[in-house]
Amino acid sequence: MQGDIWAVNPSTSATFYRAAAAIAGAGNVTLTTTDAGPNGIGYKILITSAGDDTGITFTVTGTKVGNLTSHVPAVEVITGANATTATSTNYWASDISIVASGASAGDVSIGTTGDVALPRTRVKGFYIVCGATAGSLKVNINGLTTGNNTVFDVSTPAGATLVQDLLLAGNGILTARQNNDYAVVVPTNLTDYTLFCG
Repeated sequence: MQGDIWAVNPSTSATFYRAAAAIAGAGNVTLTTTDAGPNGIGYKILITSAGDDTGITFTVTGTKVGNLTSHVPAVEVITGANATTATSTNYWASDISIVASGASAGDVSIGTTGDVALPRTRVKGFYIVCGATAGSLKVNINGLTTGNNTVFDVSTPAGATLVQDLLLAGNGILTARQNNDYAVVVPTNLTDYTLFCG
């Protein structure tokens, strides 16, 4: 039986959720979007402070990547940084809200960072634009590189103009072992890539 296919072409931005602006005081931070991307993909949240925001916290509430069975939103508290960035531990997918505990010392932008995380899905094919040196494209369950957690590992040759693509036979490669698993896609020395999932 065939299902819908969707494509993932990862892209991160330091201002994905909020352009740089001061936070006037404690309360909800206005975001331009509350979803990281389609079909439950997600990234870590990046909070960039222009001033010293180590005295305030940012409470993130929403749905983490792979959180398929719980109807209770997840919560993570991120401590502000001093003229640099602070990054979440979790990969956030949707229904995201952020509450600041106080006023910022300067402008604060909120965006996405790191490798893309996939919910439980099947990788049905890929398209890779190689880099100048040999590389790889890996998919690791829960982002772990130890044990038997790598479910997809394609080596790529050196050559910035080379491309590789492949449609995977059968039902493709499952990115999870359990309902609440997720997988992190780790590219090395690639110019670009797209995964086809379903």
